[in-house]
Amino acid sequence: MPKVAKKPARKTPAKKPAGRRTTARKAAPRRKIARRQPGKLEKLGQQLDEGAGLLATGAIQLTALLLLSGGLLLFMLSLFTGALATFPERLAALPETAARGLGLNVMQVTVKGGDELTTRQIMAALRDEDRGSIIGRPLFLVDAGELRENLLALGPVREAAVQKLLPGTIHISVATRAGKALYQNAEGAFFVIDAGGIIISEAAPTEYTELPVVSGTADPKEVADFLTLLRRYPVLYARTAGIEVISSRRVDLRFRNGFLVKLPEEELEPALARLQSLDAGTGSLADNLDYLDLRDPDWAYFQPKEKQ
Repeated sequence: MPKVAKKPARKTPAKKPAGRRTTARKAAPRRKIARRQPGKLEKLGQQLDEGAGLLATGAIQLTALLLLSGGLLLFMLSLFTGALATFPERLAALPETAARGLGLNVMQVTVKGGDELTTRQIMAALRDEDRGSIIGRPLFLVDAGELRENLLALGPVREAAVQKLLPGTIHISVATRAGKALYQNAEGAFFVIDAGGIIISEAAPTEYTELPVVSGTADPKEVADFLTLLRRYPVLYARTAGIEVISSRRVDLRFRNGFLVKLPEEELEPALARLQSLDAGTGSLADNLDYLDLRDPDWAYFQPKEKQ
């Protein structure tokens, strides 16, 4: 039996295990970017540009620092020298609590002069109705001009100066008025007045008995000129007990021994000179006369005492 050639059996490929299917990709070629290397001149230019930028930045910073320093200096000058007239008003809006946080608060008050003033009077003049005592208030918020006006409102004060001293002192210099007479008003109250007739303080009738008493006027300034003139004759001034203003036109002078002199409206100085020559205020005239009338510049009238 003839042999039949058999076809070789087809081999079936083996199955791959199930899994993630991957496909091979070719790597994309890298893009090469050609960069031109800078030359020496270009490098120098870049360095110069960078240096110029640094200089400009430094100049801006320096300018800002100078402006800040100048502003701070101006700030300090305005606080303590009054360089800016409107600065206190600008600080008025600053809250008190914030100002206190800056420090430099008033810790003490020193006074030069003003022996006639009490500590209570001075501190009351420095007190603020809203902020209270001067102690503890921020020094740069204190208005020295306002404090000076408050001190000048005190009767005994003729002149005052207020200084703010770092770190926390208010220094006051005071010149007071000197009492030259007592003034008695229509109600009978007594007040010490200076040579200009300005009331200094109230006084008890038993105080200042060495001073003459001014009466007969609602304004003691009316006798200011006469007081100045009378003090040119210190002996007469020392012997004078009372000065009575008559109808706001002239004065009667009463000495301590009770002797009365009626003075003229004008030419007062010649009349006082005549009184001094007569040794007025001593016992000789008072023992024989009730009064002496010098209202007539050419004649002197008198009233003899009645003999007992």
